[in-house]
Amino acid sequence: MKRNNALLGRTALFALSLAAFSSPAVAQTPQDVHKQALVLDPHVDVVATSKAKAGATIDAGTQIDVAKLKKGQVDAIFPSVFVEQSARTPEGYAAARKEADAKLAAILDIAAKHPNDVVIARSADDIVKAEKAGKTAIVISFLNAYSLGKDPNALKAFYDKGVRVFGLVHAGNNDFADSSRPHARDTAGENHGLSVAGKQAIALANDLGILVDVSQLTTDGFSQAIALSRAPVIASHSGLSGIVKSPRNLTDAELDAIKANNGVVGIVAFSSYLKQQSPEVEAAAKAVRQKYGAVNGYEGLTQAQRDALGKETAALQVRASVDDLVASIDYAVKRIGVDHVAISSDFNHGGGITGFEDEGDAPNITKALLAKGYSQADIGKLWGGNVLRVLRAAEAAKKKDLAQN
Repeated sequence: MKRNNALLGRTALFALSLAAFSSPAVAQTPQDVHKQALVLDPHVDVVATSKAKAGATIDAGTQIDVAKLKKGQVDAIFPSVFVEQSARTPEGYAAARKEADAKLAAILDIAAKHPNDVVIARSADDIVKAEKAGKTAIVISFLNAYSLGKDPNALKAFYDKGVRVFGLVHAGNNDFADSSRPHARDTAGENHGLSVAGKQAIALANDLGILVDVSQLTTDGFSQAIALSRAPVIASHSGLSGIVKSPRNLTDAELDAIKANNGVVGIVAFSSYLKQQSPEVEAAAKAVRQKYGAVNGYEGLTQAQRDALGKETAALQVRASVDDLVASIDYAVKRIGVDHVAISSDFNHGGGITGFEDEGDAPNITKALLAKGYSQADIGKLWGGNVLRVLRAAEAAKKKDLAQN
């Protein structure tokens, strides 16, 4: 019996030694954890050619250029076909569609110019394939249905060209939805959340397998969108009212609704949504906007005036840091669980904080999350796993006869 016990003991010891030798080492350093994560940024913007500053083209000299994507080991970005809200007139709709087409062309051009580094992804599987090939995937998103005019069916043309995420509204109401930040000329609650066209657009997005983005909506619009969507949704670039009181930020009840929907909230690296500004700062910022006549967004302002307004407003604010971003992430995780939270930047449209100035700084967030006590598995979910899940869920909801691409 003793001999058998000794033999069993030696066998067990050998098995343990073999397992230790053959099992891959668990990543310990922040660099290893970041490298092994699928790093996705679910909301960025592009600088359209017509608005590019000197030395800053659509793919170079910006917060999301190829060099910075490589430095930050970013596996996917979701650049947006975004158009600012303006007058709802035939001329306004035509101009918006023209700009949306230019933005879409600019996004496609990034991949065309850098075929060895980036690739357009039309599905969650495409993102995974790109990562394995050592390329950054570009998932095209769409923000503000203003450029669709009044026709929800116009979304199909953008889907055919690669759009896979759809957000109904930005600052200012449109014919589809009410904005959480209406313009001075808007009638508050004119759509009672979502209009008939807005509801039809959500149904079409589901049919096409497009992920619905509920960022920027009013509380009524948000609730209606979640109730109508057959698939989980994403709030791709949002802050939290529990951290900063703002109509733009999500309430605890809205976070709970995202969890119930099995969706995801992308916590955005945007100072004014991460760090509460004093009443004095907010009053001073309002005075700056009034000085430039920015009552209906940036409508009517020259590019020089826009730049000056942005510079003066930014100088007033207390800037957020990576620690502030992690604090908001931690708040959301404690409220709704790590499976429903992601990390977002809104780069090229005001995003950027101390320590996360551009995509090249993405490893700093991984380091901060590890310091906060997050595991490698949880960091993988926050950086990309959760967004990949809701993309797959949106794809699963589509009607095959509509979504041929």
